[in-house]
Amino acid sequence: FLLLAWLGLNFLRPESRDVLWVAVMAYAGARVTVAVVQALVSPDFPSLRLIQLPGDGPGYTVRWVRRLVAVAAFGYAASVIGGLYNMPDPARQAFIKAVALIDHILLVVIVLQCRRAVAGAIYRAGGEMRWRAAVAARLAGLWHVVAIFFIVGLWLVWAAQVRHGYAQMWRLFVVTAAILIVARLLAVVLLGLLDRLFGIGRDPSGSLHHPQGRAGFYYQLLRRSLTALLWVAALLALVQAWGLRLWTWFHRNALGGQLASAAATILVAGLVCLLVWEASNAALDRNLGRLKQGAQAARAARLHTLMPILRSILLGLLAAIFALTVLSEIGVNVAPLLAGAGILGVAIGFGSQKLVQDFITGIFLLLENTMQVGDNVTLAGLSGTVETLSIRTLRLRAGDGSVHTIPFSSVATVTNSNRGIGNVPVSVTVPPEIDTDHVSDVLAGIARELRAERPFGDMMRSDFQLWGVDRVEPGAVTVVGQIVCTDGGRWAVQREFNRRMAKRFAELDIRLTSPAQTVRTIAAPAPDAANTPATQNPAPEPPPAAQAAPPAPQKPETRP
Repeated sequence: FLLLAWLGLNFLRPESRDVLWVAVMAYAGARVTVAVVQALVSPDFPSLRLIQLPGDGPGYTVRWVRRLVAVAAFGYAASVIGGLYNMPDPARQAFIKAVALIDHILLVVIVLQCRRAVAGAIYRAGGEMRWRAAVAARLAGLWHVVAIFFIVGLWLVWAAQVRHGYAQMWRLFVVTAAILIVARLLAVVLLGLLDRLFGIGRDPSGSLHHPQGRAGFYYQLLRRSLTALLWVAALLALVQAWGLRLWTWFHRNALGGQLASAAATILVAGLVCLLVWEASNAALDRNLGRLKQGAQAARAARLHTLMPILRSILLGLLAAIFALTVLSEIGVNVAPLLAGAGILGVAIGFGSQKLVQDFITGIFLLLENTMQVGDNVTLAGLSGTVETLSIRTLRLRAGDGSVHTIPFSSVATVTNSNRGIGNVPVSVTVPPEIDTDHVSDVLAGIARELRAERPFGDMMRSDFQLWGVDRVEPGAVTVVGQIVCTDGGRWAVQREFNRRMAKRFAELDIRLTSPAQTVRTIAAPAPDAANTPATQNPAPEPPPAAQAAPPAPQKPETRP
């Protein structure tokens, strides 16, 4: 429109061109102002609305802005055209003041029409708190009076030609409105990005130990923090715009600069602690989910038991670091605190050395999956089935039913029989005249029969593995081998194999024997009476009880 108007006006006389150009600029300025307001309130497209107004508020705003802008723009254009036609300056000033008065009267009409709607909104904003509700009720009843006084005062200040009064008041009003609009735009953009990042509709009531619950919690926390930060920034900008030189207070050497630096350091420390906390929780949750998916219920239960303790330790450590950072930034000397904490830690370590050793050893044994509940283990000289694992002790159920409670500090070596494989040792000693190849074939046949039957076949991982002749001795030959089984089926397979082996050897007349032992008794030489000195006193006779006692047996010498 402006381009076509400018091209068309070039063909007119200068006097007509000047008059029409003023009218064109007034029309263009009014249209631009109305277009900006329509973009903000968007009466036809609520999803694009940047400033939310209830009911018919957007349409009402556009209609009245169009009237106000039309009166102001064309009234001012009329005064300029009058000046082009030599209109007296006093008459021109009076005409401009009359046009401004019409606009101010229209503003008063708007205030009176919106009195109840705005009062209701102010009253609802007061909430349920008593003092806020009282303030909101008072403001709702008086807001229109204050607004009308402000509007009339503006016109009177300008009409009375108070130096820069009207312009200053309108400048403050426009700057305030601009700051609030920019803050609203930033809030829409940033909160929209936050909604897309977390997903709209997060439930903040979920458990903080669940990822969804933590996401909802942080979503609400970030939303409120971001809103508060925008309000603080807008307030600082308003204070600066109203003439209070606030930015000079935040210079490098000023108190505000020091406070800003301390706040930034505390914020960074808090974010780092928060990231470490969330990364650790995510790693624990991911590991727990992997164990549950892999059907490792015992390990998942153990990790689930350890997670509260690990979280508490990590939370205490991060809280201590953050607290020391805050104290250091606000000027507190933390060196004595660190020294006192070190001395206290050393004292606690010496006083509860055994307890700390139990705790640390138990943590590492559980984390390294050394044993699980239900495993058959041998540790601290005791064997049994693990019944309970805690942080400090474990309980073993022995074969006779007794329960052993063992502190982890007493555990040096753990022998676990439940780790997937249990080998059945086979050792058969037969006389030398028995064919060892035949014995080996019989043993292999028994193993094949067992593997073909259930449930023994499910417990066996291999047939009989012949190692060969292990020992050859006088009167005995030993054949050895093994059968690889599962850890839970080792004993059942071994017992059944031994039963069938004894039965089969009896059927095949294969005799079992043991290594030969030779016992040799060496008697002491008798004393020579001729060589005994005559002066030597004979030994006294033992008492009758000692004579009746049988002679002590001599220890035989055993030789293979």
